[in-house]
Amino acid sequence: MESSRVRITLPLAAQWLRFVQESLQRYSAIVGFSPELEAMCSGSVMEACEEIARKAGEAGVEESVTLQLDCKGGTVVIDITYSAGIPLNPHETEDYEVPDEETSLDAIDMGTLWLHMIKRRMDRVRFMVQGPQHTLRLIKYRRDAGKEKQAWVMTIRPELRKGVELHLGDAVDGHPASTLQRIGKGVLLLDPSQTFFVQNMDGKKSFHELYMEHLDVLGLTSPAMLAMLYERLEGMGMLAGPEEEKAGRLSRIVKAVVSPNVSIPNADAVVTAMHRLARPLCTPWGLALLAAAGLSGLVPVARHHERFVEVVAGLEAAVTTLPQLLPALYVLMLAHIALHELGHGVVCKHFGGRVPRLGVMFYLASFIFYCDTSAAWSFPQKRQRVLVSLGGGAVSFAVLGVGLWCAGAWAGTGAWPEYALVAFCLLTMAGLAMNCNPFIKMDAYYILVDQTGIPNLRERSFRFLERNTLGWLGLGNAEAGRATLRERRIFWWYGILGGAATLGFFAIPLVRLQHLFSTQSTSGGMLLLSLLTGSLLLVRLGRYAYGKIRSLRFREYKIQ
Repeated sequence: MESSRVRITLPLAAQWLRFVQESLQRYSAIVGFSPELEAMCSGSVMEACEEIARKAGEAGVEESVTLQLDCKGGTVVIDITYSAGIPLNPHETEDYEVPDEETSLDAIDMGTLWLHMIKRRMDRVRFMVQGPQHTLRLIKYRRDAGKEKQAWVMTIRPELRKGVELHLGDAVDGHPASTLQRIGKGVLLLDPSQTFFVQNMDGKKSFHELYMEHLDVLGLTSPAMLAMLYERLEGMGMLAGPEEEKAGRLSRIVKAVVSPNVSIPNADAVVTAMHRLARPLCTPWGLALLAAAGLSGLVPVARHHERFVEVVAGLEAAVTTLPQLLPALYVLMLAHIALHELGHGVVCKHFGGRVPRLGVMFYLASFIFYCDTSAAWSFPQKRQRVLVSLGGGAVSFAVLGVGLWCAGAWAGTGAWPEYALVAFCLLTMAGLAMNCNPFIKMDAYYILVDQTGIPNLRERSFRFLERNTLGWLGLGNAEAGRATLRERRIFWWYGILGGAATLGFFAIPLVRLQHLFSTQSTSGGMLLLSLLTGSLLLVRLGRYAYGKIRSLRFREYKIQ
């Protein structure tokens, strides 16, 4: 059945509730609802509208409510949208079982019974804050006759979105774990049971049919696991559906202009060719060679230490007197980042992973290379996953050694290549320090995530810390406090150390550069340091403020 969307806007008054019920009955007849389905949906909508009208009357709010009905195949979606000025927040209602016939009326909380009646009738209930409006979304899935009590997830016939890739783990294992990836959006780690379901999603078989097949192949599992898997796939936008092509042409053009992203065709073939050339570097002897190249840079540093310090102190003046400096430095950094990303990709390919994307994107006012090695998450051995993360750093360390030798060759000339090479080495060392810092979302961080087994470690730790230190100010949310004892311990340590390390990472280099500039630079370096510090603070605080404001104005809660 095609989508049958109807929108009704009406005043919040008791006399209009009968009109709502009649509209639902006529809509149900047109789209072919069964009497049982129509009764469940009508009863739920009436409960919600009556409560909204009651709360609006108490608050003195005289605004309309919008009812949107949509039937897509076997799914009924009902959105009830009302003003945020109406003090009705279903997500704050405490959970409890709907009372039975023997329960005393004195023991029933009549103020929240309406929501629990809805939860009993409907399959899924969501509450969304959308700026000045709130929306209560009710979802009901069709069942065949005689299966009315079947879990809602069993009725769905799921299909993966086009472009979503499944990377299987151990090829020898008949039923391996896997990594599911939506290119450029995110990755989900799946256990063998979840992998079985995802592999067999074709849009034709229902979850119930897949469940019976799973029972024969892998044994018993629970509908709750299927519901969780479906919601994770849905939340990551990995499921096919009418919504997947909604992005308009104008939005795609704006995105391409504001944030251009150019992916090299046949990226995996390109990385495979690079792997053939660089295969010897993936061996222990090759890694030793890269390490030796990096360590050899200590020789020119020892020989030209004083000159290098002079060049660093004179960088501020050189930027204004040597116009070739910045373009040359930019090209050197682009080449270095390209080699760094290829280092990750080649190691990933060495262990049999697929590299679906390799290209150039615009990030933080600069063009950078990227290499998608998400397939490494499905590698069965942690050693392999760690080596993929270290591959880029090993290449960068070798590049640093070569750069220091080149800077030593130009030492004392005073020409722009000398300043460009020293600045390049300085930035490369800073990049290596960042990659080795587990408190920044770079290589060392992902190694730590792999070792702890806690995804989104940084965000979850800081949310946990915020919840447990500033919760009395209304910051943080209940989700942040839900963690196991082991996770809570890790969150405390990581959150505290991570916050201190992040401050130190930026503060210590700035203090040392300030000392260097103040003693050896003609201008004291105040202009350069002020611009750098101000830019970092504006970007960081701006992103934080935007995220907080948006999270307050646009958020979604799972009621059931």
